[in-house]
Amino acid sequence: MGTSEYRWNQTQAAADYDAAAPVIHPRYVESQDAVLAALREQAFTQRAFHVVDLGGGSGRLVERVLEDFPAATVTLVDQSEPFLELARQRLARFNGRASFVTAKLQDDWRGGLAAIDAVVSTSAIHHLLSEEKQRLFGEIFDELTAGGVFINGDEARPAEDEEFRSVLEWWRDHMNGAVASGAIPATFEEIVAKWTRRNLEEFGAPFQSGNDCLETIETQVGYLRAAGFVEVNVPWQRELWAAFVARK
Repeated sequence: MGTSEYRWNQTQAAADYDAAAPVIHPRYVESQDAVLAALREQAFTQRAFHVVDLGGGSGRLVERVLEDFPAATVTLVDQSEPFLELARQRLARFNGRASFVTAKLQDDWRGGLAAIDAVVSTSAIHHLLSEEKQRLFGEIFDELTAGGVFINGDEARPAEDEEFRSVLEWWRDHMNGAVASGAIPATFEEIVAKWTRRNLEEFGAPFQSGNDCLETIETQVGYLRAAGFVEVNVPWQRELWAAFVARK
């Protein structure tokens, strides 16, 4: 997908998503809560540490990390300049504790970063193909300091197609209801229609990078172990969402 084709490179689309994300994503806040809970368990609270948020969008998760961990600094990585501009505005009050990198997760996001104690992500990595996920997990493992942790709150499909399709239909109905009620901007009607076509009408079609390339929890745990993470846990899971915690 070319840069000009990426839907979140449109300023209004990024602003609309930023405003509507907690409604569009039925487990948005819970997923972030799970990531933050896992981060609190890592014994970082008593010292300065550096976090990288991969695919951090408009900075909603980073804002919560900086609020909860006064000694933390965070680098937010995203390919969307409109999202990053929203993040800069949201995080300006933290006086330089947040920095920003414009990069796709499939490309080199690592250059020049300070030592990384933790990597977090929410609802981003599922857009990568299997081989892209595996390469990214290996890069994360390589970049983390000893004892560092990778916490990913992301989408994961059920193993059985029938159950997977049923949950996708539930999510479609949730989004359509939010558009109809005015809970999310009317501009999302077209986005939901495209999502429905790609995920339900074309159910089972081959993935392209950038699609919702969902894989099972077990498959993703396997990728993390193959990347070198020995300690991998999934402390939270609801419908299509789970939190993966992998310690180096």
